[in-house]
Amino acid sequence: MLNPFEQYKKTSVNTMTKGELLLLLFDEAIKKLVQSKMLMENNDFENAKLNLDKVKKIFFHLIATLDDSYPLSKELRDMYMFFNAEIIKASSYKSTKYIDEILPIIKDLRDTWEEADKIARTSKGL
Repeated sequence: MLNPFEQYKKTSVNTMTKGELLLLLFDEAIKKLVQSKMLMENNDFENAKLNLDKVKKIFFHLIATLDDSYPLSKELRDMYMFFNAEIIKASSYKSTKYIDEILPIIKDLRDTWEEADKIARTSKGL
């Protein structure tokens, strides 16, 4: 049986819109990338790698859930694969350089999804 906090989290996630879930995933990816960068700067490469692995899983999940009936999906897939390639480089070379290069792009993409979600809700009258 889940404790009350875990039950609350599960219920929250299950009642979120697709837009809210997408933003949650991007927020988590950004948080883990920032943490990884700080850990690397403190020479804690083991924990940095664990966080980077979580970020890769997020982008692999996003890739797996793309709807190929939209032309944008191919571009998003390529971008998410690029992010994962850079994350692998950051982990392999133990370098924050690769995180620094993708973090602003990921933040911009997150903000774009947030704006798109607001527009979609407004057009639906939500």
